[in-house]
Amino acid sequence: MSIRERLYPEDEELPILVQHCSDARFVWNLGLEQRNLWVRGRSQKITYNTQAKELTQARKETWLEEGSSAI
Repeated sequence: MSIRERLYPEDEELPILVQHCSDARFVWNLGLEQRNLWVRGRSQKITYNTQAKELTQARKETWLEEGSSAI
């Protein structure tokens, strides 16, 4: 079962919402790409902890730092 909701943001909220969704999409796609490019047999595995450390480093970038820390 799924729930569908519709948002009606105010004019001043819309750019913030769009930026948040863009940041979340970038982070998700980056993590997915890392997992898809990983080849079995490599000495270093991709784990939650390694990706969390890389995300911490990525948040030091100005454009990603400005967004929500929840992503």
